Amino acid sequence: MKKMLSVLLMVLLVFTLGACGSKPAEPGVTEPAGSATEPAAGDKEWKIGLVAAGKFGDNGLNDALKAAVDAFTADTGIPVTKVEVSELSDHAIHARNFGEQGYDMVIMGGTVSELMPEVLEDFPDTHYILNKGTVDGYDNCTSIQFEEPQAGFIGGAFAVMMSEHLAGVNKVGWIGGMRINDLEMCRYSFQAGAHYAGGEAVESYVGDFQDIAKAKELALQMYGEGMVIVQAFAGGAANGVYQAVESLPEGNFAMGAATGQFNLSPERILASHIIKTDEYFNEVCKQFIAGEMPAGIIKAGLKDGATGIRISPLIGDQIPQEIKDKMAEIEAKIVSGEIVPPTDEAAYNAYIAK
Repeated sequence: MKKMLSVLLMVLLVFTLGACGSKPAEPGVTEPAGSATEPAAGDKEWKIGLVAAGKFGDNGLNDALKAAVDAFTADTGIPVTKVEVSELSDHAIHARNFGEQGYDMVIMGGTVSELMPEVLEDFPDTHYILNKGTVDGYDNCTSIQFEEPQAGFIGGAFAVMMSEHLAGVNKVGWIGGMRINDLEMCRYSFQAGAHYAGGEAVESYVGDFQDIAKAKELALQMYGEGMVIVQAFAGGAANGVYQAVESLPEGNFAMGAATGQFNLSPERILASHIIKTDEYFNEVCKQFIAGEMPAGIIKAGLKDGATGIRISPLIGDQIPQEIKDKMAEIEAKIVSGEIVPPTDEAAYNAYIAK
């Protein structure tokens, strides 16, 4: 009997000591910053997510964001959970899901600033990075604003100068996806750049970012009116512009967007209005894990190398050095503030009048 009691006491002692050990964290709960149990930065198991602006495979923004986080994973070994969206409501749903799961950082690829304040307040331990964001005043939010109109202005000037060089034509085309603020800013700046170079830019909208056939129809109409260069700024629908120009004789060209899109029409895309989303968001991720990502609004433009015009690596030799020099001159004037690209109708009209 005494022997049995001794065994029971020993089992009870072992159980009690085990219970006094470290308590496992509750699901979805992260240790507060600066706590004694927080792991060192190099040992932390980071949880990072990406909510795309739509579907991957668009050869535009979503693929650029995917490339950014894939490069980050390749460089650091830290995985990134990527999700696509189909509806506007999906953005908030995924943002909340990541917050509930205790993610450290979430990149929001879409234009979703109006959806975020309530999410930011509900999940203060998750830092949200907003592409093209306008949210300020939250410690757990950074809004990245690419100064795309700067690239648009240079693109418009380039298109006119190159069109005159190729065919003596000073009228060029610009085809956008939907008439939304982001695209309107780039359209007005493109038209202002065309005017700066002594020409004119005609604009047209597809109505969405998917209708390739409609984009092709609009592009063929522009080429049929004598234009030899058309800027595509229409997401997945931009493929219609490239199909149109490839169906025409040599001497007609297009301009791409996103990170270049040269692979979509290697012999016809002369240059592209670019945002270095792939490179920039890779660095954003690295800055965050290093503890160097500030909250608030961050602007990234020509002076940062984040936006601009990228010349085709395949057919860029058709661009005269004189035009390249003129583009560099325009870039310098924009960076210095001598040229301020207009971003809405009122500013555009004032620019033209002046």
